[in-house]
Amino acid sequence: MLFCFIQNDPFFGSIVLLVVAHYLLVVFSLLHLIFKTDYSLTERLLWMVVLWVVPVFGLLAYWVFWKRRA
Repeated sequence: MLFCFIQNDPFFGSIVLLVVAHYLLVVFSLLHLIFKTDYSLTERLLWMVVLWVVPVFGLLAYWVFWKRRA
């Protein structure tokens, strides 16, 4: 049913694709946070909350702070 709306309204389709892309990046960031960082448990949990709750700025903030640490 969702694909019917995507074909009829290109604006709706682009919004759906942006939301899907955002959550794929959030999942990628969470995997990076869990397996590739040396943050403490408290810091990891805080970043997880930021990544899921704050839609766009959480994703950008995580990668900016990660690059600044290195």
